[in-house]
Amino acid sequence: MRNLLIVVFWGVFCTGSWAQDPSNPYSLAEYPFIRYDVNKIDFPGDSAAFKPLTQAVDRLISKGEGKIEILQIGGSHIQADVYSNIARIRLQTFYPGLNGGRGFVFPYSVAKTNNPANLKSTATGLWTACRNVQREKTCLLGIAGISISTADSLAGLKIYTSKHYQTYDFNRVSVFYFEDSTHYQMSVADSMLVDSVRIDTAHHMATFYLNQYIDTFNLKLTKTDTCSGKFTFMGALLQTDDPGVVYHSIGINGASIPSFLRCQLFEEQLDALKPDLVVLSLGTNDGYSKKFDPEVYRANYDSLIREILSINPKVSIIITVPNDDYLYKRYPNKATALQETVIYDLAKKYGAGVWNFYQIMGGYNSSYTWYKNGLMNYDRIHFTKIGYQHKGHLFFNALLKMYDNHLEAPDSPSKSLLD
Repeated sequence: MRNLLIVVFWGVFCTGSWAQDPSNPYSLAEYPFIRYDVNKIDFPGDSAAFKPLTQAVDRLISKGEGKIEILQIGGSHIQADVYSNIARIRLQTFYPGLNGGRGFVFPYSVAKTNNPANLKSTATGLWTACRNVQREKTCLLGIAGISISTADSLAGLKIYTSKHYQTYDFNRVSVFYFEDSTHYQMSVADSMLVDSVRIDTAHHMATFYLNQYIDTFNLKLTKTDTCSGKFTFMGALLQTDDPGVVYHSIGINGASIPSFLRCQLFEEQLDALKPDLVVLSLGTNDGYSKKFDPEVYRANYDSLIREILSINPKVSIIITVPNDDYLYKRYPNKATALQETVIYDLAKKYGAGVWNFYQIMGGYNSSYTWYKNGLMNYDRIHFTKIGYQHKGHLFFNALLKMYDNHLEAPDSPSKSLLD
């Protein structure tokens, strides 16, 4: 079976720092303190919810049909989009023709916070930002947990991917937005590129259909009346007509589970994204306290999962256990082990998978070892670039093993792929 994956699913893309053996997709430079033996997706309960996902992957690989939409939600680990971008690139290149597009993007630098290194953005006009971690603000937020607003008569946003990373082009852009008691005309700066525009009022989304593939989205806003009010931008989807994997990563520095529960348009925009797999990577900020209450954490996570399932009861969900960390740079955090128990209980209840990165790291106080080996920062909460990259490769390997196990199952309808 391993040889099958080498030949069929890897091709010529096994290059870079993670690929020590160009014939093996699982090849990874190893550290003796990391538990590679537990790097897998656990299923403490029923895994039936993952059958549609694995069948969609079968169809994509064997017939070149369809898209696999993955949505990962988290805090600062995800906003930086280092480990999630490694997972994105490897999922989109482990077999030819799997690049389904860049997916959800947000101009974080316009909101005066850090952009992912693979994404660039600029703006014209005056914009103000709002994030779901700012409890004193009552602004309208969607699934991104962040928005920017302008009241200028003329304004614009430019978003493009960095040439130093995986390149993406697109021929369709969907903008999540909201207008507050005024009217704006949205357009692409080069109007000759646009064939048509579709306004989806149910999801507060405008989709621009382009007549060619481009790599830069240049949105122009023009106020059409003199009424007071503002235009709020909540993110965009850079889309293609190509089959493949789309990996949306959404993260807000400092975000906890209640941060996303405060987003009023979360469900509405989740319905527009329609992910096949949701990866929930929340908990580091919830557990950063000497007074951590696991039952409050359980109730909040339960509410978020039920919110997701209310939109799509058949969506696959993976919950990632937070990494081991330190409190105040001094004390190993005991809360993560309590979060681990809660996560396994919820995964069993809802048929979700678990990626137990806490145990993969080595468990309690393992962050100190990661720090001493250059994989974590001094705060022993965040990782170095090398640490995040290694985490991304580990997550990809766990996903690949899950699919490998699906193919090897005695009753797998995908047995024909082995012939």
